[in-house]
Amino acid sequence: MTKVGRQSAIDKALEILFCVADQSRDVGISEVADILGSDKATVFRALKALEKHGLIEQNEETKKYRLGLRTVNLAGQKLRGMSVASRAQPFLSRLSQDTQETVQLSVRSGDNVLYLSVFETPQPMRVASEVGTLAPLHCTAAGKLFLAFDETNLREFAARAPLEKRTDKTITDINTLQKDIELIRSRGWSMDDEELLAHLRVVAAPIRDFSGKMTAAIAVGGPTPRVSPEKIDEMVKAVLETAHQISGHL
Repeated sequence: MTKVGRQSAIDKALEILFCVADQSRDVGISEVADILGSDKATVFRALKALEKHGLIEQNEETKKYRLGLRTVNLAGQKLRGMSVASRAQPFLSRLSQDTQETVQLSVRSGDNVLYLSVFETPQPMRVASEVGTLAPLHCTAAGKLFLAFDETNLREFAARAPLEKRTDKTITDINTLQKDIELIRSRGWSMDDEELLAHLRVVAAPIRDFSGKMTAAIAVGGPTPRVSPEKIDEMVKAVLETAHQISGHL
């Protein structure tokens, strides 16, 4: 199948998924085909592909289709992210004010971290970051937290997402990264020491829900001339306390 053909098939599958979602009842292949003006064979293939991934499920008695449980899971992840971002705002603002550095709230998005909220430092020397930006897991403080606490198989991760070198300090060796992850698990926080960007140091702590599962990460960082070893200790204490406070509100 050509690239254009694959894209067309994806578009059709999504159209069928949305069609099923729009109905207030289970629907059959013929009904979906009539609504969309598609042939039954195309609808059948798309439904089976969606069913394989849990997005659609078939009623065993009527043989009709409805949304699958995977859609509930996806919606739940989205809502949890929105809930964390909303409830974390005052804590993020206070942390930025207390440390006078940039604070970020992020969640995992595949093999990246996604920034949900950013409070910039008021100081003139800063590293800009924007809401909606993606960054690699292996060379960010928040990303390494997810690798540590999401029970990620590092070798499988590295096979599909090569450890790209961003700076001279980026960890690109899987064994070295494994040791760093083990250290993060033991102390409960992580650090990006100029691994994503030169002259930038960041520390991060996990935010957990009521069950103890890590749902997000909070990070604070700044330029290396300002972030001395002494300030790192202060930032670690502050980010851990803030993460604990936010977790208590989830």
